[in-house]
Amino acid sequence: MILVLEKKRKESAKEYIMRILLDNIVNVRLKPGDQLLERDFCELCGVSRTPFREALLELAQRHLVEIRPKIGTYVSYIDVDLVDEVRHMRSVLESELARMACRVIGEDDLKKLRGNVARWKECVEMDQVAESLVLDKEFHGMIYQLCGRSYWYELAEGVAPHFDRTSTLKYQCKLATENVIQDHEELLDAIASRDEERASEIARRHLNRYTENIEEIREHFPDYFVKPKPVSDQIRTNRDEI
Repeated sequence: MILVLEKKRKESAKEYIMRILLDNIVNVRLKPGDQLLERDFCELCGVSRTPFREALLELAQRHLVEIRPKIGTYVSYIDVDLVDEVRHMRSVLESELARMACRVIGEDDLKKLRGNVARWKECVEMDQVAESLVLDKEFHGMIYQLCGRSYWYELAEGVAPHFDRTSTLKYQCKLATENVIQDHEELLDAIASRDEERASEIARRHLNRYTENIEEIREHFPDYFVKPKPVSDQIRTNRDEI
């Protein structure tokens, strides 16, 4: 069952429906392969068909839904290669961001970041998956903002849903979340010590953790992922390219 969010002031119908769709896709309430039925969705969310269709077109451009003409629109399956591209991009950005944080983040901001980690621990212990993901993203977002790199953050967030879906599934599987939390704590310690090299290395290691359990996640949710091409198809494709 999808979660219908409350509409924000001055939020357009398209922005509203986009936010609902993204929230439900990222938190896997809308599962990979689920069909998005226009009339049912519009009635449930109280929007007309035009903004709903506009939102679907944008999500299709971002590879989060698949529009099949005369058949229907479906939530895209998780593409492991695409998830790894996003992880790699964030690893490059956030390892440099960690160095910057050592120079600009002060004690008051460190207290706020540590407060985030404390709340995150509580949510993980209570199996509050959606809240855990929100706090995880909030932690990283705060560092981007504190370092004055809001455009970097927008760039990362634009492709984040592909990455975030695997994070949600990782929380659901309860796969080594204590290591992820520990990384946040150690990163803050390195920033407090102004140790740029260590902070950068922790940030890089931290991003690797999000995909190191990908095969275990696939074992838990095999129907959520893009199916690998059969070997015969790969051979045929290679011959065509020669």
